[in-house]
Amino acid sequence: MTRARSPWTPPWLDGLAPRVATFLTIALLPLGLIALYQTREYQEETERRTELSLLALTEQGSGNLEQALKETLGAGESVLHMADLLGDPATCSQVLSRFVEDPNRFSFVGLLPLEGPVTCSSAPMSFELEHRADWADAFRSPRIMVQAHEEGTVSGDPALILSMPLREAGAADTEAPSYYLAMSIPPERIGGPRVGEARLQPLQLITFNHEGEFLTSRAEGVSGAEIRGLLPQGYDLAGETTMRPRIFQSRSVAGPEQVYTVVPLVPDVAYAMAIWSPDQAGQGINSLRESPLLFPLLMWITSLAVAFWAIHRLVIGPVVSLGAQMRRFGQDRSLPPEPPDEDAPRELREIDEAFRQMVGSIMQDEARMENAFRERGVLLREVHHRVKNNLQLISSIISMQVRRLPDPKVRTLLKRLQDRVLTLASIYRSLYTSPDMSDVNAAPVLRAILEQELRAADGRVQATLDIEDMVLDSDKLVPLAFLASEAVSNAVSRAASFEGRPSLSVTFHRDGDLARLYIANSLAGPSEGDDPSRGLGQHLMQAFAAQVGGPLEVEASERLYRLSISFPVDQEPAEVEPA
Repeated sequence: MTRARSPWTPPWLDGLAPRVATFLTIALLPLGLIALYQTREYQEETERRTELSLLALTEQGSGNLEQALKETLGAGESVLHMADLLGDPATCSQVLSRFVEDPNRFSFVGLLPLEGPVTCSSAPMSFELEHRADWADAFRSPRIMVQAHEEGTVSGDPALILSMPLREAGAADTEAPSYYLAMSIPPERIGGPRVGEARLQPLQLITFNHEGEFLTSRAEGVSGAEIRGLLPQGYDLAGETTMRPRIFQSRSVAGPEQVYTVVPLVPDVAYAMAIWSPDQAGQGINSLRESPLLFPLLMWITSLAVAFWAIHRLVIGPVVSLGAQMRRFGQDRSLPPEPPDEDAPRELREIDEAFRQMVGSIMQDEARMENAFRERGVLLREVHHRVKNNLQLISSIISMQVRRLPDPKVRTLLKRLQDRVLTLASIYRSLYTSPDMSDVNAAPVLRAILEQELRAADGRVQATLDIEDMVLDSDKLVPLAFLASEAVSNAVSRAASFEGRPSLSVTFHRDGDLARLYIANSLAGPSEGDDPSRGLGQHLMQAFAAQVGGPLEVEASERLYRLSISFPVDQEPAEVEPA
């Protein structure tokens, strides 16, 4: 019988295969952790290189503007240190005109006052400054700034204007500047972002100033609305204050997920932003952080599959096969097939050999037991047969003695004794003729005995026999048969003359786990003192009832006599052939 599973063991861990898989997982855990650490390091390095590559491409793409702004700032610093020029407009204009001698470098350089005309510039004559109110705001909050103008004030051509506050000599940094040095950078000098020198090109590359105004873009003719559709959701260009290059991933205003790189060209003045698709950025920066588990997981699955396959082939499979052979042998005594292959492990070959030896030993023991049982059956049948013959011989001797006795009472007693001997002989005949001498169908035995008793009445009693086929062991069948014989014999002996024919009813049937024998007759006999055998019969029936294992119930009236006994039998009735 298979032992029950431990209550501490979960159902999914009850088999050999899941336990092996669990222990293999634990054994591979250190390797998995090492692989996870190494993969994480590799992913972080890949992420760093990807970020550096994208940032480098962004800086490279905006290199012309960065170079132009830094050169312009350098030129402006040199002008700011010539404070003595401010007092002489002619000399100042002459000096500033030298900056525009190369039209591809600067298209205009001038000192813009807070009030009054512009008298010191590279322009041939003085002029009034347009948009004076905007410049008034710049004078109140002085800072270096760069703006894109589609039409310059002097040249009338598109240009980037870099403005630097200029204070008079000795003025504090907190004082408002007296002038703004404005230097116009022609578009030819910038030439737009350089996008043709690298194999990986961004979706868009823009530059913008500290106020979030666009300076340049990758493609000409692209509207500001289209560019803003590529920007991150909730992102304000004017709020960019980074001093170092950075990269991040966000959903764009138009909807798709994009990767963004921001590089400060001139900190707090101008910035460059490149927009990349997740595919261009190696499936995105965030995906790089989520993928380290993939390789260790694949390694764990592969290692577990290979190790489990090897263990299943070398251990689990043969053990399962051996268990199936044992179960088949236990069910139908099927012999095991061919032995395992020669390349099987030595331990499994030894177990298989031990199992085959055990099978051979069990088969031999069972064969010896079967032979012994068969011999026992033959001997037991012979014993029952001889006992039956001896009982019949005793019955014949009694019969001879009865015929010689002159006293009727003595003859009656011997005749009753002869009937009991014949009853016992009938029982032994049923035992040695039955297939199984330990369990016998009670119906034919009871019918034979009762019919033998009724023949003694010479047809004076109308008998009804309702006997159900039922298998009983010999320990209950023998006393039950004697009890029925005594009861019917007493009923026949009590037969009296009635108007009509006396009746006798014998019923034997099963009621659940109880068997019930019921005998009723409409006979009236002599008193107990008139028939000594009747008193002996009553004592015998009580003794037989005790052996059967049930109480004997007797109920007598003036014209009716009832006897019944109920005793336990097997709950599952055995299949018997109808008698």
